Amino acid sequence: IIDAPKALNNMTTLFRSTNMLLRQAQARVLVVGSGRMGHIRAKALYGNPRIQLCGIVDTNTKQAKPLSELYRIPLFASLEEAIISSTTTESPIDGVVISTPTPTHASLITEAAQNKLSIFTEKPVDETAKKTISLFQICANQNVNLCCGYQRRFDSSYQALYHQVNSGAIGNPLAASIFFGDHPVPSRQFLLQGGANIISDCSAHDVDFIRWVLNDEVVSVYAVGTSSDDELRQNNVIDNATMLMKFSRGTNVTLTLSRGANYGYDQRVEVFGTEGMATVNNIAENASELANETGLHRPKWQHSFPQRFDAAFAQEMDAFADTLLCGTPWPIKEKDCVEVQRVCDA
Repeated sequence: IIDAPKALNNMTTLFRSTNMLLRQAQARVLVVGSGRMGHIRAKALYGNPRIQLCGIVDTNTKQAKPLSELYRIPLFASLEEAIISSTTTESPIDGVVISTPTPTHASLITEAAQNKLSIFTEKPVDETAKKTISLFQICANQNVNLCCGYQRRFDSSYQALYHQVNSGAIGNPLAASIFFGDHPVPSRQFLLQGGANIISDCSAHDVDFIRWVLNDEVVSVYAVGTSSDDELRQNNVIDNATMLMKFSRGTNVTLTLSRGANYGYDQRVEVFGTEGMATVNNIAENASELANETGLHRPKWQHSFPQRFDAAFAQEMDAFADTLLCGTPWPIKEKDCVEVQRVCDA
């Protein structure tokens, strides 16, 4: 006679033990790219006990050498070289983190997928919605994960705003205002040499986030840009822009973008509804405040996005570990990446 409660208890214990073992296992992950995002990803991966950072890949080995030496890991000049090395040393790679310029994503994603490696890539997956769909199809054909990073979803303040809006705490969302002020201000050389398109480079995270919060799609978008001085204007460089997005259920969203927040990294969101308003404010460098006869004196906002979203980047890599080790679905789907790109393409 089977003791049903005891059998169920044993199955529950086995499930918990198996899940615990999966979470305690380590996934071997490569970082491709040794620029600013490569450094951020390597730090987060190295600090995660469930991940073994097993190498850096960069065609510019001179630039990448300090990063590989910092974490005492191998340096490879190509993804192919890293894969061959893992095969010969019988140290299989589980996944790759692609932190390289967008134009390089397609070839790297394709190569990784063909070698059955799950992929985390910086946003955007590719430069157009059409190319993005094609890359997701390639990964689906190879049965590997393609995970795109939109770090707002992993930040505790943004998550709190999401739950406030979706619990009905502000009623029906009518309008939202988002401000993105980059800091430090990019060099004049970077801007004059083309830099990155301010809308495609700076809007994607916030477009993804507000779609997620509203659980709705953009039906129309209008954008206008301006240059902050004559030299930029003469070279057709736009360093400030405003986007107005209309969502299908009627919410109007204004997104203001600037390269020139010289007072610190400025990233704010307000969602206004029929019953109230939900807000994400900036975070200062520290919590001190000086009050004297000249007024109240507070520290500047955090220096830049690596500081503001440091915890979110760590959570993002932990979620990637869940996908690699436990098969947990990545929360940002193909549709999300495609819809964000369509807004930027427009």
